[in-house]
Amino acid sequence: MASRQRIQETLRDFMDKAKYTVIEGADYFCGWADPKGTPQPIPAGGVMRSTGYTHDGPCEVWLDEKGGCVLHWYWLGVRFLKNSYSWQVYKECIPLVTTPKRLRV
Repeated sequence: MASRQRIQETLRDFMDKAKYTVIEGADYFCGWADPKGTPQPIPAGGVMRSTGYTHDGPCEVWLDEKGGCVLHWYWLGVRFLKNSYSWQVYKECIPLVTTPKRLRV
């Protein structure tokens, strides 16, 4: 009987269900971020920017509207270290401040 492999539809799905070792002090689901920390304003124009990363690999950003407004950032980086490639998992959970939008009538 052949075993069935589950196909991950998103990077978030893959990273939240994968088995890997988390460095001491980091959280499995939110890395070094504190999901109960001070909520941050949503960036102007609703655009997230990130720069300065030196590892290649896929990333995803999710906005969770269930139970609060939290931005989830996932990045699976590949790095060449000690003559071999390794994957590095990066996750962040950033609470956001939401303000009601005024509708024009």
